[in-house]
Amino acid sequence: MSAVLALSRVELKLLVRNRAVAVSALALPLAAGAYLAFAFPGGSDVRVWSTVIGVQVLMVLGFTVYFGATASLTARREDRYLKRLRSGEQGDVAILTGLLLPLVLLSLLQSAVLVAIAVAAGAPLPARPEVLLLAVLLGSALCVAAGAVTSAWTSSSEHAQITTVPFFLLLVGGLVWSGLPAPVDPSGALVDLIRAAMTADLAAAVPGAGVLLAWTAVLAVLATRTFRWAPR
Repeated sequence: MSAVLALSRVELKLLVRNRAVAVSALALPLAAGAYLAFAFPGGSDVRVWSTVIGVQVLMVLGFTVYFGATASLTARREDRYLKRLRSGEQGDVAILTGLLLPLVLLSLLQSAVLVAIAVAAGAPLPARPEVLLLAVLLGSALCVAAGAVTSAWTSSSEHAQITTVPFFLLLVGGLVWSGLPAPVDPSGALVDLIRAAMTADLAAAVPGAGVLLAWTAVLAVLATRTFRWAPR
């Protein structure tokens, strides 16, 4: 565990030093999420605020976790940092955990900040905050797996701005279906899970959690088959 934490600290410093990743993964989701909270007043309608907070969390997951994971894993692979780490004592799971843990922790922090901003703008407090936490964790796991898959087709951290577009379109496009019963896309499922957190409707949280777990499992299998530890 100490080795994982040490690797995480180093990775966090590298993320902050990379200007493109720092802006995309840190500043952009916070700025856009804060604007969204005040640009679309939801009054006291919990369903409207559920969607607003859902979009805020999706921006954090898309930019911080998914784009950050894709760019970071690609950059570490291309400079042969992954290969050097793999030649040491740590196993593959420990290496990837150390590299990606900062992004997950940042997503939790950013989501908490954005929810606080939404509450300041008039949103009700989540009735079941633990369900909201579950939504962010499941979404982070999904985006980490997606980032690992995408990194296999990404030649540099700058190239990640192009290769991440299809999954971003899936996340954005899925919001269209978020108001329908039992959406099978990840973004619709996430919004459903957040709506359940806001309304304390735990029965409604089960399908959303199941959809996110299913997507994560599929992407994890793809990642194990496509992920590359060294440059071609």
